[in-house]
Amino acid sequence: MNSQMERFGPTRRGGPVFRWLGEPLAIDLANTVMVVRDDHAVDLLAAPEQLRRWLAAEQPRLGNCTFAVGHSAEIRALRDAVRRLLAAAVRGTTAPSEALAFVNAASAQAPVAPQLVAVAGARPKMVELTADGERLDQLLAKLARSAIALLTGSDRDRLHICEAPSCGMFFLGGRRWCCGACGNRARAARAYRRRKEGAAPSAR
Repeated sequence: MNSQMERFGPTRRGGPVFRWLGEPLAIDLANTVMVVRDDHAVDLLAAPEQLRRWLAAEQPRLGNCTFAVGHSAEIRALRDAVRRLLAAAVRGTTAPSEALAFVNAASAQAPVAPQLVAVAGARPKMVELTADGERLDQLLAKLARSAIALLTGSDRDRLHICEAPSCGMFFLGGRRWCCGACGNRARAARAYRRRKEGAAPSAR
């Protein structure tokens, strides 16, 4: 199984099934850009149907957001800002001011009120009720706040970019690759380079 199949699963009519979902929302959003080769990026939200599939896959956390299919430009713009902030965090560089302002503006569009909800037989949980704002503003605010929480919380130190050739996905954890297939591909690439260097004629 190649790395793309491991991450996306078998292709169904209309596109692949995303298997890599389940990281914080900010990471799931950022990973909708995939590097396939030589830094060539593929936008997995480029078409309305692709966005619809992603929103459907995230429905347990986002709710029914089918209305947002017609707002691809706004979601992708936020996604690009989040990617820049995550990349800066991984590399230890200063957060780009434009991306920072964009994410903060999205977060401010829909104020929320944290609420405590009782759960039978378990500890209470917190839910956030949106005080006002259009549905699109609420969605963008939730995605932006996921990025803010990630970049200011303990998970920031666990944020990595996959080191495998032609990947670049964000993930949490202490490993070097986002999935086993990427690890195998990285090791194969290193072995190929060693063989190639060993076969090269000596410089005179």
